Amino acid sequence: MSQPRSGPTVALRCFGADLRRRREAAGMTLQGVAETIKKDRATPARWENAETVPNPRMVAVLLDLYSTPAAERTEVLRALEEAKKPGWWHPWREVAEVGVIDLESAATGIRSYAPGVLPDLLQTTEYAEALMSLRNPYEDPAVRRLRLELLEARKAHTIEGGPGGLADNENRAGLWVLLEQATLRRRVGGPGVMARQLDYLEAHIADVGSSVAIQVIPPGVPHPLAISLCGHLEILRFKEFGMGERLIQIGLHPAMTLITDDSDAVENYRMAMDVTSGYAPPRFTPLPLTSKDFG
Repeated sequence: MSQPRSGPTVALRCFGADLRRRREAAGMTLQGVAETIKKDRATPARWENAETVPNPRMVAVLLDLYSTPAAERTEVLRALEEAKKPGWWHPWREVAEVGVIDLESAATGIRSYAPGVLPDLLQTTEYAEALMSLRNPYEDPAVRRLRLELLEARKAHTIEGGPGGLADNENRAGLWVLLEQATLRRRVGGPGVMARQLDYLEAHIADVGSSVAIQVIPPGVPHPLAISLCGHLEILRFKEFGMGERLIQIGLHPAMTLITDDSDAVENYRMAMDVTSGYAPPRFTPLPLTSKDFG
């Protein structure tokens, strides 16, 4: 029986894409596969779309059907076991934006533009908590604590040296962030919170080994991202074969966040980021204001 999932991981998406490639290479349609294995057409489609996980016996049937070489079968079944595992964020699944966090966790590079507030991965716990209070002042404190725990886990996993995270990259920043200067001046949580937040950012800027690169766009610059009124967005890059780049437009509410792998959209925003970065001082340039500005 197929196993239902609360949300597909990157490993599951890659496994489904691999099944699709093997079926197409064998010259078979979804309908043809369904008839052969005596299932409805939706069943193999769900496997390929990472909506459900086939069991090992059924995968073995598909590999026979697709004339998969014996040397590749072990690797496919190993990938199946990896695809069956829940994401590391599973303990926080009740408060996690699963689609965003799983993509973020698997990315080898993230490019971010933050015109309003700092992106999640650059927020101190104090700043994040103050921001949560602004967004939802009536939120259950227990739920908020879970959100803060998840944020710290995301940072540890993704940019602070977690295995497979952005800190594993060589010779490049894994997280490259373009900030509007107004973002740094916007008081979230009071002077003390902002002072410590700026110190946290400055520590990343001063650390040549940091996986984070920060560029601050001077005020008044009419760059492409500002003109497009795009809001907070991210472009994620992956090493997995078959995983194209993703564009994420962050909404005020999770339901308003948009994720697309449309290559034209990704390319247009990537070019806009390239142009915009040219208007900002280079990486390692100190912030235009310091914690003393909030003293």
